[in-house]
Amino acid sequence: MDTPPIFDESGRPIGGAGASAPATGTLESAPTVPSGVPASPAFQPMSLDDARALLVREHRVAIGDNDPILLSVSLHQAFCGDLEKLLAHHTKRLEALLQTTGNGFADVVEGTLESLRDKTVKASLDQSFALIAAQAEAMQTLRRRMRRFGIYQTFLSVVSLAAALLALAILTHAIR
Repeated sequence: MDTPPIFDESGRPIGGAGASAPATGTLESAPTVPSGVPASPAFQPMSLDDARALLVREHRVAIGDNDPILLSVSLHQAFCGDLEKLLAHHTKRLEALLQTTGNGFADVVEGTLESLRDKTVKASLDQSFALIAAQAEAMQTLRRRMRRFGIYQTFLSVVSLAAALLALAILTHAIR
């Protein structure tokens, strides 16, 4: 079971091994994404060329375009594409949920503020009416006292006038 070597002393593939690989042992590094899979700017799944280059670089094994190991890379790319689609779908649903929930919370807060504003205005009006009622009561008390004072003043004025008339009468009677 003696297998012929697939690399020479410099690490380059020999013969048909890795027939699609360039003679230098390096491969294209531009990642390719299967059609229909949205490419993410932050993450690119490993391309078939990247997988072959990795195997050459790490294990010194060159593989052809139709090697079954590349099936796992293709599946990985498809799974990454499906995952990105699923994440995009969930992102849209979360945004919609947050939008409706946010609008609901905004409505509740707005209603609460309106209620508080109404209660504040009502309390302010109630307090103003209470102050007006207290002022009206104070005015009624003042009117009653002023009326009493007017009665006392009138009574005292009448008494003073009577005393003056009496004094005038006494003086007139004494002078005569």
